[in-house]
Amino acid sequence: MKKPEDLSRIPKEVEEFNLEEEKQLLFSNEWVKFSKSYKKFQKSAFQSPLPFDPRSNAIHWGFAVGRLCREIAFGYCWMNAYAKYYREQMSPDAQPANVDFHVSYFADNSITRIASCRDKIALMVWAYYCPFNPEKKTEVLDYAKVLDRLKHPLRFGLSLKDCKRFLQQLEKLQDSDIIRMVHYRHLKIHRMEPRIEIYGAQPHHGLSYMFSLYEKDEIAKWERELEKQYPNDEHRKRIANNCHINGVLFDRRKIESSIWSYEEVQQKLYRCLTRLLVVTAECFDLLRSRSPLKKKKRTGV
Repeated sequence: MKKPEDLSRIPKEVEEFNLEEEKQLLFSNEWVKFSKSYKKFQKSAFQSPLPFDPRSNAIHWGFAVGRLCREIAFGYCWMNAYAKYYREQMSPDAQPANVDFHVSYFADNSITRIASCRDKIALMVWAYYCPFNPEKKTEVLDYAKVLDRLKHPLRFGLSLKDCKRFLQQLEKLQDSDIIRMVHYRHLKIHRMEPRIEIYGAQPHHGLSYMFSLYEKDEIAKWERELEKQYPNDEHRKRIANNCHINGVLFDRRKIESSIWSYEEVQQKLYRCLTRLLVVTAECFDLLRSRSPLKKKKRTGV
């Protein structure tokens, strides 16, 4: 009888690859800056006694941001380690599709945390200005809503002072790489998390899906595409008739964004991680430079 797969066993090569990835990341300028800033933030947060000030709620979110940055880094390193191991075991033409459970798992964990981390950085800043209650779920605050409040406080009946520097940092978190990662999270919420092809997406990868076409615009678009493929009117008419089922027009095609290239994921994930590290470090330093975390000068007696 064949033994079940041991999911707890990690190949020695993977562990070695992971150590290499961790070493490379830990010595990067972005991680060094983040690590130093986070340690200083922790030290300031644990000063005794911590002032009874609602602005100290930002500390709660700051610790959550710090944990998320480490979790993203953890997943990123293991993703790369398993991808490297896979490439040593399998050539591009060894299988019809080159998808690995471990690579997909760690990529998924890191990518979904990028969007969450961005939200938490925004909430950390917002907690400094507004003592909001996270237990009340009448409105779920996220990055976009906090950014809107900081940019247009009067629209919300707010009077915010000296938030420009925080705003400058938050605005760095809306580049194309992060938006791409946020799109992955959106697909996941709709149960359509992309499949990651280690050697890149190819035309034969993925299954087609049957889409029913009802709206006039999408039917017109389908007819234009069909005309390009089949200029002959009679031939095109026969094909169009076969695409109707019980009077409903159907199109068969791949679901958009259903397959992503590992190389794209790896590059964008790294750029997002380093951007989050830098912005987080800057926000930690800003919080430490202000009350209630600002270190009070001792006065002589």
